[in-house]
Amino acid sequence: MPIHSFLAVPARILLAVLALCAAAAAAATWGALQTPWLGIAFTVDEAGSVRARGLSGGPAHGLEDGASRLTLSRPGERTGLDVEPDDLIEEPDFFDEYARMNRFFDRQAKFRALLGGPVRAEWTRVDGSRAAEVWTPATRPLGSLPATFWFQLVVSFAGCLIACWVWALRPTDLGAGMFALTGLAFPAFAVPAAVYSSRELALGGELFHALSAANHAGAFMFGCALLAVFLCYPRRLVPVGALWALPVVYGAWWLADTMQWLPSQNWTRMGIMSEMLGAIALAGVQWRMSRGRPLDRAALRWLALSMLVGSGLFVFSTTGSKVLGFFPPISQGYAFGYFLIIYVGLAFGLRRYRLFDLDRWAYRILLWLAGALAVVLMDAALIVWLRWNPAFSMGVSLLLCGWLYFPFRQWLWRRLTGARGARVDSTFPELIRIAFSPSRGEQERRWDALLGQLFDPLDIRRLAHAEAEDPRSATLLESGQALWVPSCGGLEARVLRLADRGRRLFAPHDVELAASLSSLVQKAGEGRDSYERGVREERHRIAQDMHDDIGARLLMLIHQASRAGDGVAADVARAAMSDLRTTLSALEGHSQPLADALADWRAEMATRCDAAGVDFVWNEFVPAMPLPDMQSALPARMKATLERALREGLSNALKHGGPTRIEVEVRAGNGRLDIVMVDDGMRGSGRSAPVAGPASIGLGLAGMRRRLAEYQGVVGLERGEDGCILRICLPLGPGNSAVASVEPAAPAEVRA
Repeated sequence: MPIHSFLAVPARILLAVLALCAAAAAAATWGALQTPWLGIAFTVDEAGSVRARGLSGGPAHGLEDGASRLTLSRPGERTGLDVEPDDLIEEPDFFDEYARMNRFFDRQAKFRALLGGPVRAEWTRVDGSRAAEVWTPATRPLGSLPATFWFQLVVSFAGCLIACWVWALRPTDLGAGMFALTGLAFPAFAVPAAVYSSRELALGGELFHALSAANHAGAFMFGCALLAVFLCYPRRLVPVGALWALPVVYGAWWLADTMQWLPSQNWTRMGIMSEMLGAIALAGVQWRMSRGRPLDRAALRWLALSMLVGSGLFVFSTTGSKVLGFFPPISQGYAFGYFLIIYVGLAFGLRRYRLFDLDRWAYRILLWLAGALAVVLMDAALIVWLRWNPAFSMGVSLLLCGWLYFPFRQWLWRRLTGARGARVDSTFPELIRIAFSPSRGEQERRWDALLGQLFDPLDIRRLAHAEAEDPRSATLLESGQALWVPSCGGLEARVLRLADRGRRLFAPHDVELAASLSSLVQKAGEGRDSYERGVREERHRIAQDMHDDIGARLLMLIHQASRAGDGVAADVARAAMSDLRTTLSALEGHSQPLADALADWRAEMATRCDAAGVDFVWNEFVPAMPLPDMQSALPARMKATLERALREGLSNALKHGGPTRIEVEVRAGNGRLDIVMVDDGMRGSGRSAPVAGPASIGLGLAGMRRRLAEYQGVVGLERGEDGCILRICLPLGPGNSAVASVEPAAPAEVRA
């Protein structure tokens, strides 16, 4: 499905929510402007006295700064209402007793009725004298609305949009739905508070009471939704039907508060506090339930931190500060900004922890909506404030957004989606080194190192080819906790777990990178195989030519020397033929089972000893499976090297020692091959040992050591009264870098 079609429904939902927020903002602004306006700035000093100052352009502009004891009455009446500190209180919830709150609403109604027409004002000047004027309240201008009014609207609508954005992308997820309810509850209690907290002096008592009840309803609704979130996410703790108990219980609590059936407003605070404490307790239960589930625990940690810190700071900075008295309480209007921490924190948490299983494409909707909103708001600002022509202002808005918004949008997209700086082309040299490493073990180690460098996972687990059935391409596993890297170029498949040392989950761009790397390794491996196939074919051609040309001439020489009775020349030709066969076998590059190689060596040595009249004994100790997976196979070059070493050792013993008996003992196992050749030397013949006997280190022994050193093998020669002992020890396991084609499989698991 095209991305624009997939995003169509969520985008329409967000546009509907945006339209609802715009309608609520218009209604709140209209309601705030319906209150009568005198143009007075009220303050309460440290002594608890009300101070007033007239604003320029207002009916009370003649009220000098510092005026006190302001009394309002109808013209001609002798009694009036004094403005008290309680009349200016921002939130009626701060009254503990219902009696004081009812008195407050009653005085608000009286002030509102009084300001319905001309009003006589009396006040005390700074010098102590009394002054009086008659003011006619005016329609409140838009510019007189305080900053807290706009702040409450902006933060509540922003939180609502983010919460509904999550739900629009996951409409069937219960946890996302409950989180969306918290977003809807945010403006439900913030918008009424914005209206009555931004009044100049008076709001109708009945309207004030209704707005206060709506504020309480939104607060209880937010608490219920908060509890429901932790009951459903990340693990569902109760059946869906049990969630209806929350609105029933707290709905009854709100009704009792609205009807003033509770002993005091402290019970209302206790209800809201119980929701907060319940959410903390449920977060603890979810933490315990998510043991052994790092994805759930990571999501819960971020969600709980955002939600509990945001709402907890609001409670502490308003109600808590009043109770504890450690610092003056912050304005409730600005304290609502703490709730935005919840939703902004969640938006950033989606990038790292994929809360509610949203992917990075989800940000495209939010950024698209932000772009459209930026153009509309800028166009409206240019028309209202600068009074530009609508067509001209729209063009300027589009131009400015193109210059400012879209570069910012690209930067924000990279930050939100966590795009990594790794590029495939920068890995080409290492991929070539991996493909052309001399041994399979070295290739596996280099591949592990490259994956560790690019993704920095906590764990890299190799899977044997028998285990790696599906999938055949890179993919995410366990909701992004793991990344499957398929087998490629002969390398084993891998499962990478928890990217960046567990700080993030794997994302789709990681899958793309892994797939590209695997494809390149596969192609490099195919190129290496083609090169090696060409090398093998050329070696085979050379070996065939040597066999046909040199082999044929040596065979002819053997026949001619035998017919002529020249036994020495025939023996030399046979030895040359044997060396040629060894060289051709190594050139062909075919590995040979250890048992077959041992049989060849035994037969050749027995033939030579029999021809020299020397007794030969062969003792072989080879376990049933001495080398796992390798099946005791020897590469052709290694076999040729050992063959030459044994020939050289036997030749030295027969030529210089004059033995009567030669015994060979072979032991294979634990990744080693040990060969010990013992001859009785001078003891058997009764002659003194020559200077150039087998105990001396001549050119032959030096040649053996040089050849075996290529395979980390060692050669030792011991001389004693009973003869000489030649020891050959050679490692055959994966530690031998020369064993390229027959190395055993790597361990199933590698810890990064």
